[in-house]
Amino acid sequence: MMKASSPKPASVPRVPFLQAEGDPVRGGGWAVLVMMVGLCVACSSNRPRWTATWQSPGADFEPAEELALRAARTYYDEGKLGAALDLLRPAARNAEDNLELGFWLQDLEWEWAEQLGQETESLLTGYTERAQSNPTPANLILAARLMEGAEALALLDSALELDRNHAWVHYTRAHVLLGERQRGNRWPDARAELTRALELDPSHLRARHLEAWILAQEGDVAQASIALERWLEQTRGDPRVAHAERLEAEVDLALMWVRQGLVEEAEVLLLTHAGQEVGRARRLAVLAVAQHEQGRIEDSLDTARRAELADPAALLPIVQQALLYGQRGRDDDVAQAKKRWQEVVDAAAHQGNLAGLLQSVRARVYLENSLEKAGQVDLEIDDGVEN
Repeated sequence: MMKASSPKPASVPRVPFLQAEGDPVRGGGWAVLVMMVGLCVACSSNRPRWTATWQSPGADFEPAEELALRAARTYYDEGKLGAALDLLRPAARNAEDNLELGFWLQDLEWEWAEQLGQETESLLTGYTERAQSNPTPANLILAARLMEGAEALALLDSALELDRNHAWVHYTRAHVLLGERQRGNRWPDARAELTRALELDPSHLRARHLEAWILAQEGDVAQASIALERWLEQTRGDPRVAHAERLEAEVDLALMWVRQGLVEEAEVLLLTHAGQEVGRARRLAVLAVAQHEQGRIEDSLDTARRAELADPAALLPIVQQALLYGQRGRDDDVAQAKKRWQEVVDAAAHQGNLAGLLQSVRARVYLENSLEKAGQVDLEIDDGVEN
């Protein structure tokens, strides 16, 4: 059955904080290319510390609701999605103004529909009808979360008319604006909405995670790592944050540390993920970078090979190996490097993203230079990308 094309519920944007899909030269070694998309958020090196609470506006938990979420989270982490939904549905329906429960339920419903191969359009219809029949801020926010652009903003404007000081409205508006790529002022508008959300609720966990993400996209890695460390510290053992989300955030933090030269600390953090399948390929790619930055070529090469096995379609582990062969300098390493660069060119022909194009250009330059040195100057490589 064809799935509907409505957007996934908005949470933290579904891309890594720092996208490990390249590796420009940095100093004497190399680091991961950061694909920056962007926005900036007002920040200060003296950003006030915040503390997580279960009594946030718009997500005020009764003890029974907290227990229900903890139990549902346990089922979810065990892969028992149906059981998690059975627990969460009645709890969320009985606490209609608790948007943390509402967001969790919406996410699980979406994932359950996708898992069963069902259309997700019915979810959008259901939430939209509920918002129309009972237009509370919570219902309007939940419906808007499944929409995009003007439709979503119209619902959120209606929610603001009911309560201009609702942190979850401003947080959700920030997400909608992030997706408005044709909007000239979307970045400052989204920044202002997020800032307002945190003014109204400094302990808003989702807004704090988004704050760290935005800082990373802006390139303020030092401030992003501080924000993300605080978020990880405050959400340790918190059922409102899924286990996989924490693992991915720790890999993000490790990559930030590598970019700041804290390579040993990054490696220690990544090694705590041993045996975890969540984000394995990306974790190993970052680990290979950390090991290379320490001058451990053999360890880095072995880790890059394991990253390739974890995700054979990824270009970065192949690029990492090509660079490492070129640096190691053994008798057969030049041939190995050429072989790996050619594989990058061949693989990039089937990838329509910017990272693939950049790596393809890089590989072609290497191969052309190699052939010129060997006296062969007529090289034509079809990487599937026109000028």
